[in-house]
Amino acid sequence: MIKIKIGGPQATVELRARKSLNGSLLIMDHKKIDIAIEPTDMKVVTFPKDSATEDVYDYQNRLLEMLADKGVIDRSSIQGGNIFRSLEAKVYESEEVNSMQAAVYVISEFIQIEAKHEKIADDYEKELEDMYTHPDQRDTTEYGEVPQHSQQGSMRPGYYYYPLRNRY
Repeated sequence: MIKIKIGGPQATVELRARKSLNGSLLIMDHKKIDIAIEPTDMKVVTFPKDSATEDVYDYQNRLLEMLADKGVIDRSSIQGGNIFRSLEAKVYESEEVNSMQAAVYVISEFIQIEAKHEKIADDYEKELEDMYTHPDQRDTTEYGEVPQHSQQGSMRPGYYYYPLRNRY
């Protein structure tokens, strides 16, 4: 009989994170939200970054939905936290797998997926801004290329249309 022991890590992830004094893991890789994993309470908490100017609920919701879809958190435990604009959820406890490591792994997957989407959105915004600030030759006219007329368009100069002027 041959016994094969598979040891060592099954997967490694690289995150910009720090450990707090109470043992929580604070992950700050996402552009819009910070993520805290609290092993003592067995929960994941998301907070908007201080620099977030838009509503970050969608980012928080997508993260927690992904964690729920992967079976890391209890979907029915997703709720608003006791800190303004935070969301939290309970992490399932497991005998076979380290629940906190599973949560960190799925969070790293989420951050990678979100980074791709953010890059696409940033590229689109840059392209749109470029289109308005530096238009193509076919989208521009030089000054003087369009002839000037004394009366142009549908509004006559000096005539103001008041639809209810003589009704009362």
